[in-house]
Amino acid sequence: MYTLSSDLNKSLKQNLILSHHILYNEGQSSDVAGHISSKISNSEVFYTNGFPLGFDEAEIAQIKEVNFNNYNFKNMEDISPAIDLHCEIYKKYPNINAIVHTHPYYATSLGVIEKNLEMVDQQASPFFNKIKLFNENFGVFDNGQGGVKEIIEIIKNNKALILQNHGILVFGESIQEATIGAIILEKAAKIQIISMSSGNIKTIPKDSAVQANNFLSQKNIIDYKFDYFARRAIRKNAKILDMIKIS
Repeated sequence: MYTLSSDLNKSLKQNLILSHHILYNEGQSSDVAGHISSKISNSEVFYTNGFPLGFDEAEIAQIKEVNFNNYNFKNMEDISPAIDLHCEIYKKYPNINAIVHTHPYYATSLGVIEKNLEMVDQQASPFFNKIKLFNENFGVFDNGQGGVKEIIEIIKNNKALILQNHGILVFGESIQEATIGAIILEKAAKIQIISMSSGNIKTIPKDSAVQANNFLSQKNIIDYKFDYFARRAIRKNAKILDMIKIS
């Protein structure tokens, strides 16, 4: 079992590091690509992993702090050039406190064939009517390029976007919610891809999707899942315990 700091800011950083290792353990890392960030609610500061580091290399000592209202990427070479996207999202959507961008195989495949996530698995119900397919491609995220403005406008009240030929963006009120969202999105996409190759898809009825969403979107359920995946990652790599230590 792992123990986090009782200090809100310190535990936020620790959970951010755990998020990187959880998603690495769940197969969502892409060498030095992909990026995760998290902020304390109602603040102008968020934290992210150093660049160019992989998810499995994330540790407290490498966390970078960014003020999304006062940043200059020319002086921030140790932060991913894609973090500009996070800045713009945080500025426009104050209810979003965490962002995960990864390139998982099955969800990315849905984007390639221009398919949005369907409610084929009740575990995916938190995305019911809250996920969009962004069916345009403007290249990589790089200091405001890559379709940042267009993506900002389509987010609205959605919890995730599938980016055509690219990957996924998942948003949350907490790093736990965004992390678990990325995991269940990829698993649901896998079920959908397999089902599509086998026959016709039968989706969950609307009332069932709403009922499942009401249960699975509860904070304690999300936290239970995050803690499980954290324990699972630590069992595989005990060094993570040292990587989340704060002196």
